[in-house]
Amino acid sequence: MTNIYGIEELKQGYVSLEGRILEKDEMYYLGFTNSSMTFTVRGTATEEMTVAGDSAGGMKVKTEIHTQEGAEVNEAGLRIYVDGVKTKEIVVKHETTDYEIAELSDGDLHTIRVVKITEAAMSYAAVKKIEIENGELVKQPDQEDTRTKVEFIGDSITCGYGVLGEPESEYTIREEDGELCYAAFMAKEMNWNASWISASGYGMYQDYEEQPENNVPKLYPYVNWFVDSTIRMNYADFEPEFIFINLGTNDCNYFHKESGLQGYIKAYQDFLWVLRKAHPQAKIICTIGTECETAYPHILTAVEAVRAEGFDGVYTYELPYHNVELDGIASGHPTEATHRKDARRLLDYMKQEGLL
Repeated sequence: MTNIYGIEELKQGYVSLEGRILEKDEMYYLGFTNSSMTFTVRGTATEEMTVAGDSAGGMKVKTEIHTQEGAEVNEAGLRIYVDGVKTKEIVVKHETTDYEIAELSDGDLHTIRVVKITEAAMSYAAVKKIEIENGELVKQPDQEDTRTKVEFIGDSITCGYGVLGEPESEYTIREEDGELCYAAFMAKEMNWNASWISASGYGMYQDYEEQPENNVPKLYPYVNWFVDSTIRMNYADFEPEFIFINLGTNDCNYFHKESGLQGYIKAYQDFLWVLRKAHPQAKIICTIGTECETAYPHILTAVEAVRAEGFDGVYTYELPYHNVELDGIASGHPTEATHRKDARRLLDYMKQEGLL
């Protein structure tokens, strides 16, 4: 016997969603880094999940920054956990396909978690249904998630860009792993309910090619701008206690131009006020430094300006430039070793400031 659960059934308490997940066209779009869905099954079962890749149904990713020729670049990566143990990874193809995500041999309860380890700017996996052979879904406990909510806002570093790559390899999405970035290490250690809003190549004011239309503040008001630029976030649905901003690595390429520098400072100030209006009680930690040694003083300028206007609850911390000789480099970006060190540094800073 096969039980089939579409989105309308799943919404009746059968799945827990984490991260910014767009509901559209009777599908759940796992878009931003480390967005996930969790469900519990009972019985001897094989679960299959029907997902739509980038090209399904005419929907396409709205930007191709840091892509190469070849469809494989935009094929989303999913990681599957069964009862907390990593069991397999799936590369989502560009059509609607059934994927076997788990095969269970007993009748006990099992918790399955599906995590999207690639970023929204280059990929999505739209879940249409869950099929269970010889088993059934069990409703999630009807209790509030009391974990601390946290938002991570950033660029390629926050996405885990290239972390699996060789030192100077030319990036492909197969070398990206959001679970190996500093933010993921922090969230795991602290058991945070974390949400990512990050895009490789994007900046606070402009992208790595000096294109002002590619900035992260533009993405923030929308659930997933890359899939649908009309569906806005209801900020009350996720009230973070902490918001981390790690933006400027791409902007700093153009600080030698007055327009680039002043544009960055002004955009930073404006975005801080957007965040404060959206989340009045959140503590905001502004950080930079892993691959950019010039942005931090300008972040201080922006922060000092908003503080003078009555803005409180904002903190700044400069990470050290990554030690390539000691910790290596991955596709021109930080390695897992650097990400782990940056996570530790940021958590230690929070403890020092009495935030933890």
